[in-house]
Amino acid sequence: MRNSGLVFSFELKSILRKKSYLVTTIILCLIVVAAVVIPTVLAKKEKQPEDVLIIDGNVPSSVLEDFPDEDINDTIANGGYFMATDELKDFPLIKNIKQEYTDEDSLKTALSNDEISYGVVFNSANDFVFMVNGESNPVASSLFEQQLLNFNRMNYFEANQINPGLIDEIYGVQVNATNVDISQKGIGNFALAMIYTFLLYMLIIMYGTTVSTSVAREKDNRTMELLIANTKADYLIIGKTFAAGLAGILQVLALIVTLLISLKFTGQDIVGLIGGFLELNMTTIVTMIIFSLTGYISYLFIYAALGALVSKVEDVNYAVTPVMLIFIAAYLITMLGMENPHNTLLKVASYFPLTSVLAMPVRTILLNISPVEILISTAIMLLSIVVFSILAIRIYRLGSLNYGNRMKFGKTLKMIIRGEGS
Repeated sequence: MRNSGLVFSFELKSILRKKSYLVTTIILCLIVVAAVVIPTVLAKKEKQPEDVLIIDGNVPSSVLEDFPDEDINDTIANGGYFMATDELKDFPLIKNIKQEYTDEDSLKTALSNDEISYGVVFNSANDFVFMVNGESNPVASSLFEQQLLNFNRMNYFEANQINPGLIDEIYGVQVNATNVDISQKGIGNFALAMIYTFLLYMLIIMYGTTVSTSVAREKDNRTMELLIANTKADYLIIGKTFAAGLAGILQVLALIVTLLISLKFTGQDIVGLIGGFLELNMTTIVTMIIFSLTGYISYLFIYAALGALVSKVEDVNYAVTPVMLIFIAAYLITMLGMENPHNTLLKVASYFPLTSVLAMPVRTILLNISPVEILISTAIMLLSIVVFSILAIRIYRLGSLNYGNRMKFGKTLKMIIRGEGS
């Protein structure tokens, strides 16, 4: 194992010293800082909503929520109207409108000449036409509709001697309805599931390619001949795989630390933010750690073995395409399954080792699933990493001695079964 440690140390230092690794890490950390700090700074600079005019009661809350920065006074004042009925002579909102017109044509003419920003034709107490000239004005339109409705209601109450206060009291009674699916966790966990899936996907693709390319390059420039002469192939693949794995983990840790520092810098209560945003327990955390590490290392072993099957760097893409397609399928199944975590395909994928690396942690993050399911999938994953690592080592042994054409995966497996890779 000492030789594996030497290979591991050499490969890790080699990766960490690469400019591409350092530059990529710095850029990713800067992106994290910008994503946290910039929205916070902009939020502090936003102006507070100005006071708005309240006409004959409250302005509809839905209008103000959709347009918090609109100046309602100016919005109403810059319009014009034509009153085609006497039913609305006491309608209070028209007092705030800029101009009254004697007929509909003159109103349209003024609107066409941009003398007013909108026009209203009141046909009756229950019918009006809201006109604009190219530029919509949803605030004013919604306000007229709501206020006209209130005006008609008040007139009806007065005509029938109904106390409006009783109506307000009756309709003021609220019924709180909360829909809860006890199998699903909080909405914040959905964001965590997406982050977990994306980060692990990028890690495996990036560092899997790094390992396979490194192995192929050593065969291409004959460096592997010197390495094999001084140490066993087993030590080489183990050292290379774990070195690349640790380099990727260090990069993720750098991003996490940067995120925490940025949140602290902006004055965020990190503990409160996580506690209020996420619904996590020890089972979920342990599941994420186990599956991310074992799945990550398993894929790196596979990538390293596939890199050993070729003798030229340019052939690496052909060799790793099948396993890459499987992993992309796992990513798509997981991402689509987040919309419906009870999806049967996602459940099945959580037991297959090449897809469970993403599927099972995501199901655990989003759902309250049985511990038995987690244990079964974990056992399969732990067994698979043993099988994959042994298989990868034997493929690496055979591949390291082959300098001819690219070895076919199926033929290599048959050789291993016959004991040639032992």
